[in-house]
Amino acid sequence: MKALFQNPFTYWLRWLFTKWTLEYKYKKQHLYLEYMTEISGCKFNQYNTVYKYTRMLNSELGDFSYVARNSQIYNTKVGKFTCIGPNVNTGMGAHPSSEFVSSHPLFYSTLGQSSGLVIVEKNLFDEFPTTEIGNDVWIGNNVTIKYGIKIGNGAIIGSGAVVTKDIEPYSIVGGIPAKIIKYRFTKEKIEFLQNFKWWDNNLDWLKANKHKFKNINEFNS
Repeated sequence: MKALFQNPFTYWLRWLFTKWTLEYKYKKQHLYLEYMTEISGCKFNQYNTVYKYTRMLNSELGDFSYVARNSQIYNTKVGKFTCIGPNVNTGMGAHPSSEFVSSHPLFYSTLGQSSGLVIVEKNLFDEFPTTEIGNDVWIGNNVTIKYGIKIGNGAIIGSGAVVTKDIEPYSIVGGIPAKIIKYRFTKEKIEFLQNFKWWDNNLDWLKANKHKFKNINEFNS
């Protein structure tokens, strides 16, 4: 019986139903979901797009943020104007690496990952700490971000990076594990942008000031 509902046609129907339901719910916010996206327990805001074959669970996208194709975004809160590239993984479940004798969820989880078998009475470990991605962040393709990480506003994460610790605002990081390559602007300009919070202005303001965004010196003047 289970196999009856796990075939390409039923998956397609489920995607179509989810797409119609969510796009109708967020009609005024202009949500767009591309082909075969899988969405569950998520919140959207203004002008979000989720591209093909992406899976999002228990996550939120801020205004104008998008997720490119083949990404998996779990338990993640994303700020405004953030660009998430293809094949990005965030907020995957945690496993204990110390104190617990075994890292297997059978000994701390009630979710029944092993064919529904549960032997504990309550959850003994936080499997899904929230990952926080700030505003105006650009995440390149094939990036993996560890659960519970905080990424500051304006950060850029290079393609293929594995992020294992918090990322400072307006830093450019890359590598495995990801390390700071440089900062996008001077300390004074970063402090100005952090305090100014241009991403909180409305669309009319953005349109009126769009010419300032091509140069930080002009924006800062």
